[in-house]
Amino acid sequence: MTGSAGPGPRLDSVEIKVTFSDARAEVAAKALAPDDGGVWCQVFFCEGPRHRHPGELPLLEAGVILRLRSRQDKPSDTTAKLRPCRRARIPGHWLDFRRLGDDELRLESDWAGERQVLSASLTRTRDRRDIDAVTTGQRPLRTAFSRAQERFLADCADLPVDFRQLTVYGPVHAQRWRGVRRHHELALERWTLTPRNGPPLDWLEISERVEPEGAEVVRASLLALMRQLDLDPDLEQETKTRRVLEALTRDA
Repeated sequence: MTGSAGPGPRLDSVEIKVTFSDARAEVAAKALAPDDGGVWCQVFFCEGPRHRHPGELPLLEAGVILRLRSRQDKPSDTTAKLRPCRRARIPGHWLDFRRLGDDELRLESDWAGERQVLSASLTRTRDRRDIDAVTTGQRPLRTAFSRAQERFLADCADLPVDFRQLTVYGPVHAQRWRGVRRHHELALERWTLTPRNGPPLDWLEISERVEPEGAEVVRASLLALMRQLDLDPDLEQETKTRRVLEALTRDA
């Protein structure tokens, strides 16, 4: 089903994010995460081309993020994300697209620290076996992504994406909790990674997805909650995706 973009520029939601890393992540997890263990999954990312120079992240530098997520006993998915996304780069038919079958498009503002960026994510629900077959090399990477995701990248990304030239990196071990109620309804996601070259990495991201109207008030309240709990977020609210990709590709 598709929907209209509405009377003004489409913005489905604002996702407010607060990130903690290393020792801060452990402290924040103890303060906020329920004891039920959450939902475990493995997260993989794609970068390329295969013969890129060390330290280069051509997809990420062009604002393209390709993610595969394999969940145990839960639906898995693949995501083609543009972040930062230039609204003028998205044709009208994609601005009107919301959901068709297993493909869902979301336009939202990611708000981390003082920085807000527009992101456009086309996510495809997949069977876990499909994801595992790709990440273990049994099937080509492009079979994990839908034709709609390929068209989305071809129409909207700032560089051509050739799945044959990409490498899959991971896994990152992730633990996720939804609907954590602390005067806010929060999602918590903890990522851990032990690179071959370097110390273990640990992040906890706290996020809250809200309506665009009133997001500033919610963010101020969320930051006040962090202070009330004596939690100290990272000074540099850099996306965990960049830090993970830097660590994964350094090991390659």
